[in-house]
This record gives sequence, C-alpha cells and structure tokens, in this order.
Amino acid sequence: MQSHIGKLLAAAVAIACTFQIPTAKAQLNGPTQKGQICMQKVFGAPVSGSNKLNCTAGDIRLSKATSVSPATCIKGTSFTLKATFETVVTASTRYDAGYFFRTDGGANARGDGTNATGECSLSALTPGVSPAVNLDNDAAGDLNSGTHTISFEIPNVMCVDTDNDGNLNLPNCTSWHNTAGTVATVSNPFNLADAATFNPDTKSKCTCDDNFEVPVKVEDAKITVTKQASPTSVNELGAAVTFTATVKNDSQVATLKITSINDKITGGASHDLSGIAACVPNQPSVGSPGPCTPAGMTSCPSLIGTTLAASGSATCYFDMFVDGNLGDVREDKVTICGTSQNNAPCSTGTATVAVTDFVGPDPTLTKTAVSAGCDVKVDYQVTVTNNSAVDTMKLNKLKDDLFGDLTVVGGDIVSTKCEVPQDIGKSDNYTCTFVAKLSSQTCSINHTNTVTGDTVDDDGHAASPKDTATVKVQTTFP
Repeated sequence: MQSHIGKLLAAAVAIACTFQIPTAKAQLNGPTQKGQICMQKVFGAPVSGSNKLNCTAGDIRLSKATSVSPATCIKGTSFTLKATFETVVTASTRYDAGYFFRTDGGANARGDGTNATGECSLSALTPGVSPAVNLDNDAAGDLNSGTHTISFEIPNVMCVDTDNDGNLNLPNCTSWHNTAGTVATVSNPFNLADAATFNPDTKSKCTCDDNFEVPVKVEDAKITVTKQASPTSVNELGAAVTFTATVKNDSQVATLKITSINDKITGGASHDLSGIAACVPNQPSVGSPGPCTPAGMTSCPSLIGTTLAASGSATCYFDMFVDGNLGDVREDKVTICGTSQNNAPCSTGTATVAVTDFVGPDPTLTKTAVSAGCDVKVDYQVTVTNNSAVDTMKLNKLKDDLFGDLTVVGGDIVSTKCEVPQDIGKSDNYTCTFVAKLSSQTCSINHTNTVTGDTVDDDGHAASPKDTATVKVQTTFP
C-alpha cells in the first residue's frame, strides 16, 4: 500500500494541478484535469454574469499560514510547500471544506479570463482527522465553528512574490456546502468528477484571497564582490599593484556559476580577465594590458565556470601597472557576473590606489667663462639642468653674487640673452649667455663670481642650484 502511495505522490508532483489532502493521515493524492481545477473552472466556464463567482460569504476562510517548509524558495522555480494554515469558521457547521490554491504564479485565485484558465491544486479534509469531523457521512471532512489549524502538502507551487515584500504569495479560494445533502466525493485516485463535487453551492458561497501571503522567503539570486589593492599607494614612477577580488554568493539556497570577470581602472583600458592575463609589470601608462610574464600573474581565469554553493565564496588576484601624478587616486573596479537557476546577477567591487610624490635628484647649474680679453669684458654661459625623470621644473630667477640679476642689462652687465621664467622639461636644460664688465686698475685680474638659480618643480619642491666661474687676466711685457 505504501509503495502504491509513493508512486501516486510522484505522479502528483509531475503534473501542474493536483488534489491534496492533509498529511496528518496517509491519504492518496490523485491527478485531476491538468491545470484546470481553479474554483471558477469547477463552478462553471465559460464565465458569464450568471455563473461568475463573487465569493461574498465568509463562512470558512484561511487567515494565515505558519510552520512552513521550506523556509526559502528560488524565484521563478517550483517546489513542494508543506504548511500549516489557520482556518476560521464563522458558521455553526459547514460541510465538505475545499481549499483551492493557485500554484502556477497567477494572481487570480479563481482562474483567468473567460475560460478560468490557470493551474490550481485542491486540498480537502479527511473526516476524523482533527479538526475535521464527519457530519454527513461522505468522504470529505466537515468543520464546526471556531479557529482551527490544518496542514497541507502542496506540490508544484511557483515561487513568486507579487507584492514585492520578499514573501511567497499563494492566492486561494475556499468552498463549502451549507447542507449535509450535498455530497462531496473523494475517489481513489481522485478524479475530475470528484473535484466538481467541491464547487460552491452558489456563486457567493465561497471566500477568495488573491493576496494571501505565506512566510516563505522568495530569493532572487545575488552576489557581492569586494576588492583590495596591495600596495595601496605608488609614487609617480608607478609600480605593479596586486588586486584581489572576492565574490560571495549571497543566496541561502541557490547555487551560482561564475561566467565573466571584467576590470576597469580610471585612466586605463578595460580588461576581460576571463581568459587573459592582466598586465605587464613595470610597463608605463596606467593599467596597461598585455601578456604577463612570468605566467600566473593572474588567477582569475580559473574562476570561470566555478559553481558557488549557497553562501559560498571564491577569490582571485591579478597584477596591474599603476602610475600617475602626485595627488591622483586610481579607482579600479572589477565586475563579476554569474548565472543561477532563474537569473544572472552581477556585482562590482572597488579598490583605490593613491599616487604619491617621487622626489628625484636636485637640479644642477653650471657656469663657464667663455672668453675674456684685456678689455675686461667677459662672455659667460649659464646652463640650468632638470635632473628629474618625473617632474617638470620652472626656473624663476638667475642672480649673480657680483653682477646681480642676469636678465637685466645694467651695472656691470653689458648684454644678456638670459630670460626668466623658463619651463624646463624632464631631464632637459636651459642655456643662456651674458657679457659682463670686469673693473680693475690693472690688466692683471683674478675674478671669481657665483650664479644662483631659483627653481620649483611641478610638485612644489623648490631648489637653488649654483655654480662659480673664475677669470684670470695677466699682462705680459716683452
């Protein structure tokens, strides 16, 4: 007998609409007309004004569901619901209670349209199994007034949340008979003719609730991606940064298969990390893509196709060259997508890398006495060199300790080709000349003077490079 019951249970799950009775006592579940036993269909279709259910009575109704299993379902999938329901009977006695559940995700408990289409299950009460009694000596249980608890196992329930509050919605209608003379039948197996015996006495003798809620959490698969960078800062010359991405399956019941991993850094190109390496370490420009050497500079391709269990997580890393200017903050975003039973969630994780100052060697200045004559006019050449390979530099002043401002003709400066300010590029220089007059009572001169430059680089670092030149003039008599 139990083996036969098991086979019938399996058959019930395989079809869209079933008749169901409480599990408190072993009973047969039998197939009905597939998907077509919603209450309006049983009462009469096509639907017209005279047979259209309005269900204005409330003699028996379901008030709430408790003790549910499972606690969570995956949105858009079907499952078998086990639940205890609170049913309220306001009349003294009602016969042959029938509970129609809309199981296909539809919003109308009665059925849709003129033909009352839709998949429903029908659950009845077993006489003698509390709270049901047998007052009319037929195969369907009856109820006296009061608030009672009943338990059903309902197969093929679609996991839907029509009011978007996170819980399962299960529209339902309840029917009953007002007198003992209307007989309900439960054959073995239950058949379409039996279902028809649970129709309401009139179009008003029923109760329907299109928004009935069951405390089963409707889960839409989702993931969370977090990301870290090491190191979190590089200087202006740049360096390889290792980014670590962790993806977590936030679902309580759904598995998730990782399908893609994509990365984008500000100022750089997008990288598909699904099957290629991320970078070449020490390659210039932000986030330069290219083949990593040695192999293994990224582990992310190995995650593609990985299935995460509910609440499971996985981690991968990749290297990327990051550079910039002082004060830049490079934001790197990695987006990981996956597929679940009913959707394809994606999530993005972010990590930042700050660009700090690179302090290179101080600039230098050289000075050379080009020529001198006994007329004590001397040609000088001044060269200011920017020794930084990272920062540009501005030359603001050129001043001699004896001649003064070298950009202005006057005093001992006879002429000048020196001009400030001057922008000097990375690893570049600026050269100019000036002519100065040396004053001496004799033609024998030993003259030394010093030129100083005032400079500042593009990061605000100031310097004062300097150099000296010596001129010797001697008079020789034959």
